[in-house]
Amino acid sequence: MHKSPHDNKTYQTFTLENGIDVLLTESKDITKSACSLVVNTGSFDDPIDRPGFAHFIEHLLFNGNEKFPTPNLLNDFVAQHGGQCNAWTSTEHSSYHFDIQSGYFFQALEYFAHMFVEPLFTEQAIAKEIAAIHAEYKLKLKDDSRRIQQVHKETANPLHPFTKFSVGNKHTLSDLPERPVIKELKQFWRNEYQAQYMTLAIVSPLPTKDLKASVDKLFNQIHSPTYSLERTQRQKNKQIFYDLYQKTQLGKFITIQPVKELHKLNITFAMPGINGWYKDKMVSFIAHIIGYEGPGSLFEYLRQKGLVNALSAGNGISGSNFKDFNISLELTEDGEAQLEFIIKEVFAYLNQLRNQTPSDYLYQEQKRLAMVSFEYQDEIKPLKLANSLALNLQHYPTEDILFGDYRMDGFNQQRWQQIFGYFKAENLRVTLVSKNTFADKKAHWYHTPYAVEDFSTEQIAELNSIFESENDYQFPKPNPYLTHNYVVEQADFEGQVPMLIDSDIGNQAWFKQDVSFRSPKGYIYVGFDLPNGVKTKQEQALMRLFCDLFIDAISEQHYQAEMAGLHYNLYAHHAGITLYTSGLSNNQEHLLITLINNLLSIKFSELRFKEIKRQLIKHWQNTDANKPINQLFALLNAKLMPNTGSSVELANILEDIDFNTFSRFQTTLFESIYTDVLIYGNWNQKQATEINQHIKQALETSIRVKELQRDVTNFSKQGLITFDKSVQHDDTAAVIYIQSKQPSQQLNNVEQAYFIIVSQILAPFSFNYLRSSKQLGYLAGSGYMPMCNIPGLAIYVQSHNFSNEELIDHLKQCLHLFALELEKMPEPEFESHKQAVIHQYNEVPSNMGQKSQQLWIAIGNKDKNFNQKKQIAAIIETLQLTDVIRWCNEHLVDSKLTGAALGSYTAEAS
Repeated sequence: MHKSPHDNKTYQTFTLENGIDVLLTESKDITKSACSLVVNTGSFDDPIDRPGFAHFIEHLLFNGNEKFPTPNLLNDFVAQHGGQCNAWTSTEHSSYHFDIQSGYFFQALEYFAHMFVEPLFTEQAIAKEIAAIHAEYKLKLKDDSRRIQQVHKETANPLHPFTKFSVGNKHTLSDLPERPVIKELKQFWRNEYQAQYMTLAIVSPLPTKDLKASVDKLFNQIHSPTYSLERTQRQKNKQIFYDLYQKTQLGKFITIQPVKELHKLNITFAMPGINGWYKDKMVSFIAHIIGYEGPGSLFEYLRQKGLVNALSAGNGISGSNFKDFNISLELTEDGEAQLEFIIKEVFAYLNQLRNQTPSDYLYQEQKRLAMVSFEYQDEIKPLKLANSLALNLQHYPTEDILFGDYRMDGFNQQRWQQIFGYFKAENLRVTLVSKNTFADKKAHWYHTPYAVEDFSTEQIAELNSIFESENDYQFPKPNPYLTHNYVVEQADFEGQVPMLIDSDIGNQAWFKQDVSFRSPKGYIYVGFDLPNGVKTKQEQALMRLFCDLFIDAISEQHYQAEMAGLHYNLYAHHAGITLYTSGLSNNQEHLLITLINNLLSIKFSELRFKEIKRQLIKHWQNTDANKPINQLFALLNAKLMPNTGSSVELANILEDIDFNTFSRFQTTLFESIYTDVLIYGNWNQKQATEINQHIKQALETSIRVKELQRDVTNFSKQGLITFDKSVQHDDTAAVIYIQSKQPSQQLNNVEQAYFIIVSQILAPFSFNYLRSSKQLGYLAGSGYMPMCNIPGLAIYVQSHNFSNEELIDHLKQCLHLFALELEKMPEPEFESHKQAVIHQYNEVPSNMGQKSQQLWIAIGNKDKNFNQKKQIAAIIETLQLTDVIRWCNEHLVDSKLTGAALGSYTAEAS
C-alpha cells in the first residue's frame, strides 16, 4: 500500500470469509475509534415501483435487530460516550458510520455489526420511518438543488437508474394492494445487503490484532449466499447496461425556473464512466485548464465583457458508467441576455484547445501539487478518515487505497484527444436556471417548471466549426508560487500555548510554532476592529459589500497563489473584518502583506460595484427562500447582535447605496483600527516577529484605537421574549433560545459548564422526543449556542403539520419532561455523559487547521491562557447529578425560561 512518508499509521487489509473487504488503521495519536461500512447498494438499486427503498432501508437498520431489538440503541450509546452515528444513501453506495471513545468501541462495534446481520423491520419502525422520510421529502420541496436534479432525471434515459426518485415518500413506501411493504423490504435487504457488496474500515488507537479478532467474529455473520473467493474487487461493482442519455436527449437546451433568484448556465458534455482513468487524472487536468482564471483564460475574457461572475469546469454527476463534464457559469444580467455569444465563445475556446498540446510544465505543476498534498496532508478526524477509506475500498485496488485520489502517472496524449472528442455539440446539453425563462412542463415529485428545446442541425454544425475569437486564449503561465523545496523549520519554541510577541496601543500579536504536526504549512489571522464600519446597519451592509468587492477584485491577481496551495479569505464580523491566509508557509508572508496593501489602496470599478452589489442584494433576498428553521436562527442572530440587520433589511439598505456613497465609506474605513494577530505554523520566533513588524508597517498610516466592545442583547431580565416571522414556505418552525441569567462577557466557566453538560444530555432526549416520539418533523434537536462568550442553548423543530404556537408548546413540554427525566437518570448514565464532554473538551486537534481555529477562537474569547476548555472540563468533572437537576429546575421550567421564543408562520395565512 502506497502511503505518505510522513504517515505514521499502520494499515492492514484482509477479506472476510463472506467477502467483506476490510481495512484496519491503527493510529496511536488519537483517542477515539471510528468505523465505517459502505455497501455497493444505493438508489440505483431501488425496485422500479418502489422508489426510495435504499433510503428507507438506511433509516430502518437503526431500528433494532434480533439480538439488540431496542431502536436507536447504537445512536444512544455512542451519544452517551462522546461519539456520533450517521448514515447516507447515494446513487450506488450507502454508508453507515460511527465514532466513540475507544474504551467503548468494541461494545459499539457489536451493536453496529448486528444492524446488518438480522434487522427486525417491525411495523412500528416502518410506520415511524415512513413518516420521517415523508417529512424529509416535504422539507426539500422548495430546495432548488432537488428541483433542478428532478428535471435532470426526467430529461435523461428512462431506462437508466439515475432517473429514479431516490428519496421516497409515504406514497412510494407504504403497503400496496396485496403487496405488504414489509415483505418487499426483507427481500430487498436479502438481495442488496450481501456481504460481498460491503467494505469496512476502522480507525483506532487499539491494537490491530484485537480489532481483527472482533471483526472476524462479528462481521462474518453477515449473509452472502452468492459469494465465492474467486470474485475480484472489481466485481463488487454492479453493472449498468444503459447509457445515461439516449441520442435524442443530447443536443438539447433546457430551461428551469428556480425558487431562488439564480442565474446559472451549465454547458454539459456526456461522457462514459471515468473511474478507470484515475491513474493519470486527465479529466481533472483538463478541468484545471478550462477553469483557469488568470490572463488569457476563458473566464477572464467573459468576465471583462461583463457576462459572468464565476466559472468552474469538470463538476457534474458521475457514476460507474457515466460522467457529466460541466462548464458552469454564474451569469450577470448582461450574460443572460447574451447566451448565444457565451456558448459560441466556449466552443471556440474548446475547439482551439483540442488541436493543441499543453506544455509539460502544466501537468508537472499539478502533479507536484498533488504529491505535496499527499505527503503533507492534514490529519482528519477518525470518523471522516474511516468514511473515506471504506469508500476507497470500493473503488481502488489495495495499493492505491490511500494514494488513488492523488495519483498522476503522466500526461496522456491519447486520453487528451479522447476527452476532447466528447466536447462536441451533438454530445451537448445546455441548462439555464433562471426565473426569466420559458417553461411548458412541470417535473414530477418537486413540481419544477421547465422546458426543453432542440439545437438545430445548423447550430450543431456551427458550434463544431467555430475556431475564431477576438480573444487571444493562452495556456496558464508557469506558477511563480510553486517551489521544489518545502522545508520544515527547526523547532525553537518550547511553549505549549501561543506567546504574546507584541502588545501595544491598538495591537496584540500572538505566535505559536507548530511542534506537533511538523508540516510546511502555516496559518495567519489578522482581525481588524473598524470603528468607522460597524456603528449602523448601513455601515455593516457596506462592510459586507466591501469584502465581496475586494475578493472579486483581487481574484485574478492571486489566482496562481491559490493554485500553488496558498489560500486567503476576508470576511466581515460584528466589529470589523478578518483577513486570513493559510497553506504552504513558503511565500505566505508575501501574499499576506500584498493583501493588506491591497486592502488600504484598492480602487474598485463602478461596473463591478454595480454587479457585486446586485449579487449581494440577490443573496440576501434569497434567504427568504431558505428553510423556516434557518430563517429563525438568522432572526435570532440579528436580535442578539445590536446594529445587525436582517438579510431583508440589509438588502433594502443596499438598494439605495450608490458608488459615491460607497467610495466615501471606503475612504474612512481604515482610518482607525485595532488588530489582533495570530501567527501559527511553520515559522520560528524570529520569522514570526518579522511578519508582525511587516504587518504593522503596512498599517502605519492608520490611527490605533482600543478594541471594540462586542455587545450582545441581554434577555435575562425580560423572561422569554417572543418573535414571529412570516415565511414563504408551507412548513412552520419554532426555536426556543435559553440565554444565561449571568450575561457577562467575562469568562464564567461555571455557568458555561452547566450549559454544556445540559446540552450534551438534552441533545439525544430532544431528538427522540420531538422527531421519533412526537413525530413533529424531520428537522428537530437541540445544541449548545454561546454568543460572544455568553452561554446559551437552543432547542428547535420544523414541521408540516403544526402551527408555530403548538410547536413552541411542544418545545416547552420537551424541556419540562427532560427536567423530570433527569431526576430519574441513573448515576452511571450521568457519569458517561460527563466523561463524553470531558473527553471532547480535552481532545487534541487532529490537524493544524483545527488547531489554528481553536487558538483564534480562544483569542476572540479573551482566553489569554488558552486553557478555558480544560478549566470547563475540570469543573464538569466536579458536577454532581443533583447540581445539574437543580440547575435545570432553575433554568428550563417554563416560568423560569429566559431568552427568546421564535416561531414562523406561512405568509399566505398571515
